[in-house]
Amino acid sequence: MATRTRSHSGESTSSFVNQNLLKHPEKEVCSFNNADIAALRTSSAFSDRAVIRPFDQSIRSDVSSEEWICFSSYSFSLGLRYPFPEFIMQFFRITGLCFAQTMPMVWRVLIMLNQIKTLHVPDLCIEDLPIAYRLRSHGNSHFLLFSTSSNPLILKASKNEDGWQRKFFFVRWDSIPEGNSLPVKWLTFGRV
Repeated sequence: MATRTRSHSGESTSSFVNQNLLKHPEKEVCSFNNADIAALRTSSAFSDRAVIRPFDQSIRSDVSSEEWICFSSYSFSLGLRYPFPEFIMQFFRITGLCFAQTMPMVWRVLIMLNQIKTLHVPDLCIEDLPIAYRLRSHGNSHFLLFSTSSNPLILKASKNEDGWQRKFFFVRWDSIPEGNSLPVKWLTFGRV
């Protein structure tokens, strides 16, 4: 694991490549500022070794980078800490989706299924997900889990959160566990 180095304001953006997948990027300008990052640091969402990039409103969530991983703050607002539970990490390994392109309902469904696995069904695996859900995009390459039944497995999970796509931040991949195996490019077609 790399030794922690401090980021500073005015850091170069040359390691970021725009994928230009957002239909209305002006509506998804980052609003997760340095005060939010400071609060995230004190929340123990990451280990002390994690290097979080300072706020930069010019960087979009749909960029790819060989140095930085984009995280949505929504998952942490639900109480998750990184590294995420293995069941949730397996979802991202299989689908190839980036954390920032998954809509709030995906996080709620994954957390609930992880709880079900932990408390009641230890044999539940992420490969069972297509029995109840299909991965679907509603534009901008953001993805949700669409219930395949009129009686969804997880009730009231489809509610969206206003402004969730504007709350994101970047962490150096070499400062977090499994960082080198996390997806860095947004997908335009998801798979489960």
